[in-house]
Amino acid sequence: MGQLVQLGGIAVTEKYREGTRESTLTVPPVALCGDPKDIDEFLWHMALDCKERQINAFWLVSRGVKGYLLVATDRIKGIECPDLVSGAYAGNNYWQVAEERAGYWFGQQKWGVVGLGVNAAHHRSHEQLHIHMSAVRQGVKPMLDMAYQSGRIAKDWKNWPTYLNTVTGEDMSGNPQPRTYRVVHTDSFKTLNLFKALYDNVVVTRNESMGDQTMIVIEAGNGPADGYYVLNSWDGLPHPATTPQGIGVCDSLLICK
Repeated sequence: MGQLVQLGGIAVTEKYREGTRESTLTVPPVALCGDPKDIDEFLWHMALDCKERQINAFWLVSRGVKGYLLVATDRIKGIECPDLVSGAYAGNNYWQVAEERAGYWFGQQKWGVVGLGVNAAHHRSHEQLHIHMSAVRQGVKPMLDMAYQSGRIAKDWKNWPTYLNTVTGEDMSGNPQPRTYRVVHTDSFKTLNLFKALYDNVVVTRNESMGDQTMIVIEAGNGPADGYYVLNSWDGLPHPATTPQGIGVCDSLLICK
């Protein structure tokens, strides 16, 4: 641990526009990523003013309402920031670090299955990128295990958008909340940028907006497969009439609020 180093985006030249990848950027776009001078945002102010963390780290861990948060230490508003996909922050594997830190922080607690999640832009409480590290609600993983065993979960990223599953979580009052999710299984994401995987395989192919998406990672170990289930949804997710609507938040499946 050491003194906080200078923060800020790295100037790059990258072609990107949500859904097209056509606009040319020379710095992280303020409209989508945020301005480093936005000190009124609580989580960003905390990251900027933090006096002790790993030198040069692109993340820090904070306690959440329930569980913990992995918070970016560069100014990134959230999932919609294009430099998470291709640019200044694309090489920062926030999800892998969150998985590792969740294992550390939850190691001495009986949390059961641990999940990671990020909310859609218009559903989150804070305008600074944070990944929830929380316990998975009871019953969620068994549903995913059954779906995996019956062949209803994609095993190839290219097939992710077409594998729709109903997974029942809970609403804020504790009532059952079935929603539709796209689900893919992966053995590992140690060398994989999950933001880019979502953008390339879902957002682009379905002509959707990155800022509308929620993404959730749930450990698949101690089941029919090792690795992880990666779930994606959004409020307007196209779905058959026989399945419920989509959702733009991760707390239906994770105990994070």
